[in-house]
Amino acid sequence: MAGRATDSCPFMMGFECLVDPKDDIALWVTIEIPKAMKITNNDEELMESVAQQIQSYDANISAYAQHHYRYLCLSLPVGGFHRDENHNDAVIAQAKTLALWWPREIIARRVSSS
Repeated sequence: MAGRATDSCPFMMGFECLVDPKDDIALWVTIEIPKAMKITNNDEELMESVAQQIQSYDANISAYAQHHYRYLCLSLPVGGFHRDENHNDAVIAQAKTLALWWPREIIARRVSSS
């Protein structure tokens, strides 16, 4: 996704560049995207669904992004947590905040999936 750097999204580095965290102080929250949403929903609806799934803990927390290995999923980076420690509630809370950030930016036309 292309976009403009803001303080609300910790992984926006410079103009039109989203940088994945590559250190040991980052986790990934992966959400399965229902097949029905693949063609029937817009970007805002998709991210709102992602936020709802995260809030209901219907997500996988892992040390690596899963979107390269699985079909129809979205992985969100969550920084500041050591991989060898259990911080599930805090990781889920930060992932939800990030998921809710995206629809606002999409609606404001500051980012898009193209």
